[in-house]
Amino acid sequence: MTTKPLSELFAERAVELREFIFSKPTSNFTNNPWALANAIEDFANQVGHMMIFRQAKVDVAREKLLTQQPAPRTIVEFGTFVGKSALAWGAILRDIHGDKVPDDVNIYTFDPDPQMVALTKDFVKLAGVEDFVHVLEGPGSDCLRTLHAEGKVTTVDMAFFDHWEKFYLSDLKLVEELKLWRVGSLAIADNTDFPGAPDYLAYVRAGGNGISGSVKYETKSFETSGRRGGPSIVEISTVMALE
Repeated sequence: MTTKPLSELFAERAVELREFIFSKPTSNFTNNPWALANAIEDFANQVGHMMIFRQAKVDVAREKLLTQQPAPRTIVEFGTFVGKSALAWGAILRDIHGDKVPDDVNIYTFDPDPQMVALTKDFVKLAGVEDFVHVLEGPGSDCLRTLHAEGKVTTVDMAFFDHWEKFYLSDLKLVEELKLWRVGSLAIADNTDFPGAPDYLAYVRAGGNGISGSVKYETKSFETSGRRGGPSIVEISTVMALE
């Protein structure tokens, strides 16, 4: 039996997910990003082979964001896939800031796959968070450089890495290079146990060395209950100092 490439399988799953979500009454999800995020996870549990950021990990990240001071206002996400985590970030920032989210609160999620971008834009609109959750097509590094050059992102309160693990470290260093961190900013990385991001982990566990040693991290691995033996670790690193 021929095994399909993951890219082809993920594309098929995205089509099936769209049909699954839009077969249900839109009232189930209108202005309710939590409900839509949960429905995406329900679908993933049914069909398998979907590398989403599952609720157990969302809960760990949510606890950190709820206690972050000052409260998070700008989140950047490297790797959108079907938009589950972007919806979760939108729900969390709405929980923090209230239903009328201030104009300076923004989530930017990046993905080079036009199919995933289109799907996520539809989900973001369905959940009523399109005013502050922005879905951008292209490599995350290019998108972030553009947002910074345009003055749209000057500080990052949380960066989420959930794309190709080989780019985790270079994209973390890009946030450093652009001087977007503040003391207390969070870097959250998924799948650091599998497929794994050893260079990224070595860097943050060493405290970072940044651009001329400018950023110092304190990091911790959080283990959750992985489904069917899947990845269960999320690494959360806090910016402790900027020199």
